[in-house]
Amino acid sequence: MISLHFKKQLFALLSIVTLLLLAQSAMALPKAFQANYKVSKGSLTLGNLHTSLKYSGNSYSYHKYTKATGFAALLTGIKITENTDGQVSGNIIMPRKYYFNQSRRGGGKVDSINFSRNTAKGNYKKKAFSVKTSAGIQDKASMELLLAQDLSQNKPRLIYNIVNQGEKSQYRFQKLGNEVVKTPAGTFNTVKVKVVRSTNARETVFWMAKELDYMPVKIRHREKKDVITTVIKNYKKS
Repeated sequence: MISLHFKKQLFALLSIVTLLLLAQSAMALPKAFQANYKVSKGSLTLGNLHTSLKYSGNSYSYHKYTKATGFAALLTGIKITENTDGQVSGNIIMPRKYYFNQSRRGGGKVDSINFSRNTAKGNYKKKAFSVKTSAGIQDKASMELLLAQDLSQNKPRLIYNIVNQGEKSQYRFQKLGNEVVKTPAGTFNTVKVKVVRSTNARETVFWMAKELDYMPVKIRHREKKDVITTVIKNYKKS
C-alpha cells in the first residue's frame, strides 16, 4: 500500500512539473514590447506605425496605430487604430475585444468585435453582425500573436480561422525560408512568410524576427502596381 507521505510527495512533484510545462508554453508567446515602424512607398515616406504588446496577469493588449505624415498626410490625412484585447491560458490566445478604425479625408470605416464563448458580435461599416464561432477563433490582430507563437514552435501548418469585417474567414501562411534582414533597429534573423491567396492580384509578405519572438520587423504589401513597405525603426522590450 502506498503511504500517505509518498502520495503527498508525488502530488507535489506532479504540481511542479505542471507549472514548468505551463511556463514553457507561456514562453512561446511573444514577450511584451513596443516598436516603431516607417511606412513607405518607394522613396516616399507615407507614415509611421507604433505597436505595443502588454500583459497584465493572464490578459494581453496588442495595440497598433498608424498615422500618415508629410505629403501623404496632406493628401489623405489617414489614421488607423487597431486593438485586440483578450486572455491567455498557457499558450492559448482567446480574444475578447477587437477594434479597427480607419479614418481619412472623405470617410473611413470601423470594425468592432466582442467575443463570447460561441459567438462574435459587432459592427462593420455601421452594420451589426453576429456569427457563431468555435474554439481557437481569432481576430486579425490576435492572429499575428498566434502566428508568432507557431513560428517559435516551428509548426508546419500556419492556418487560422478569424472573424473579419463581420464574417468568418481563414488565413493561410506559407513559409518562404529564412533571411537575415538589416533595418534601422538592427540586423535580425527572420522567417519569411506570405499570405496564401487564390489570385496574385495582392501579395503580403512578413519577415518575422527570432530576436523579437517572431513578431514582424518588415512587411511588404503589393496591390496592383503599388508596393507598400513597413520596416522597424526601433523597439524596446518591456
